[in-house]
Amino acid sequence: MKRFILVLSCLFMVGCNSTNKVDEVNANGEKAGNKSSIVAESSTFNESESETLKDDGEIDFDLSIMGADMVYATIYQMMIDPHTYEGKRFKIRGNYYSSYSKDKNEYYHFCMIKDAAACCAQGLELLWEDGKMNLHEGCPEEDAMVTIEGVFETYEEGPNTYGRIANAKLVDE
Repeated sequence: MKRFILVLSCLFMVGCNSTNKVDEVNANGEKAGNKSSIVAESSTFNESESETLKDDGEIDFDLSIMGADMVYATIYQMMIDPHTYEGKRFKIRGNYYSSYSKDKNEYYHFCMIKDAAACCAQGLELLWEDGKMNLHEGCPEEDAMVTIEGVFETYEEGPNTYGRIANAKLVDE
């Protein structure tokens, strides 16, 4: 019982600290002036959800310029709520890897992005715009640092829903 009261009082103290200003970073890696602008951007983002892949070339989320913590949080959010990010254009930077599935006779391609401590990584699956690259022709070397642009989509495989960067292409930095 004492432990419960201690935890509860700690939560109350943390909750009361909302008057401090904190530098927030929006989806493009820019500092936002206050929390209300973050909320406004968030609600605009949810209202403009797209059911189809867009290809206007405008980047919605540039993870290549975000801090490592923000990148990790964004990718985590993409994995737990993938439908919110469907149709959004991403720019990501990380290490390229591929894997071959003998059962399906196909390659899977990934961009692995390390967290702030560089101990953990989260990967985003890639579906190349160039069909030859999906067959593993002309792909980057394994573990090469790459910058990729593409559109996030979800797909079903069996009972599971997965997310990936579709129409992926390598970009020069």
